[in-house]
Parts: sequence; C-alpha cells; structure tokens
Amino acid sequence: MPTDVKDTGQKNPSEPKPFAIGYIRSTGEALVIGGLFFGFGFVVLGLFGGVKPLAALAIVPLLVSFWHYPMIDRSQPQLGANEQGLFVERIGFIDWASIDKMALHQSSVRSIELVGLEISLTSALPAAVNEKHMFPLWKSVMTRNWKLSRQADGTDHLTIKLNTLAGEPEEILQRLQAYRPV
Repeated sequence: MPTDVKDTGQKNPSEPKPFAIGYIRSTGEALVIGGLFFGFGFVVLGLFGGVKPLAALAIVPLLVSFWHYPMIDRSQPQLGANEQGLFVERIGFIDWASIDKMALHQSSVRSIELVGLEISLTSALPAAVNEKHMFPLWKSVMTRNWKLSRQADGTDHLTIKLNTLAGEPEEILQRLQAYRPV
C-alpha cells in the first residue's frame, strides 16, 4: 500500500483524487527497534549473565516495541480516501454523507507542532461505516492513530493525528474536502 500522498494525474485541483498515507517511517523506528534491542539484550544478559530478574524485565521494552509496531508497518495505510468514503485504519470506510464537518486542530507541546484532523459525524460511528476494516485480533491492542469520543447528542467525534503521517495536513484536508457531498 502507498504510504505517501499520491497524485493521480488529474488536472483540476478541486476534483477528488484517491490517496492513502501511512506513518512517517522515522516516527516509530526508534521505539520499535530500540525496544527490541533492549528487550533481547535484557534476555541475553539475564539468562547467560545469571541475573534472572533482568530477563523478566525484558518484557517492558518488548511490550513497548509491540505497542508501537503499527508505526513502522507498511502493509496498511492509516488514512485514505476514495469515492467509497474516508478510510481510517481499524475502522474502515466512513461514508461521506455521514461526515458533518472536517477541520484541522493545531497545538504545540514545547517546540513540537501537533496537528489533528477533527471529524464530526452525523451519527454514531458504527452507523457511519459502510465497509468495516478487517484486521487481526492482536492488532487491536496496538497503538492507533485516532481517538473516538461520543457527543451529548449521540453522534461521534473522531480525531486523527496528522503530524505523525506522511503528508502535509493542509493538503490532506483539502483532498478530503474534495469528496464531500455538496
């Protein structure tokens, strides 16, 4: 699957263009590779160095590595769009007619710029999904790039982190809005 914003060669910039993006590769490499390195190091030192508790502590960095694995997995895009709807990994395709509003939300923590895509739905998420994404059960306990919250009126609000994805947030929003029904 493609991991960056792809141009389909269409001339009109307001025409919808299918795309799929994934995580920026460097975002998770240190966590996953570092976790594996320290985990296996603790196991080797614990078992062969005679310090058994150190081998048991290996579970912590190995779990950190497991939790962050989706950040380096290139087999699935995290966000995409086509005529069928807005694709969000581990949710599926959200019908365009079920999306009320989309907007960027920017904040910063120290010198790190955080950008999120705020999506307000017209109903609860299960009713808005027209094709559910099928994924292995073990992947449900790993990190994900989105957060869901229920509004007082029974609709759902989805926040997708864009600063960790390969693509410019403004361009992603523009390309998504091209699919919105008028």
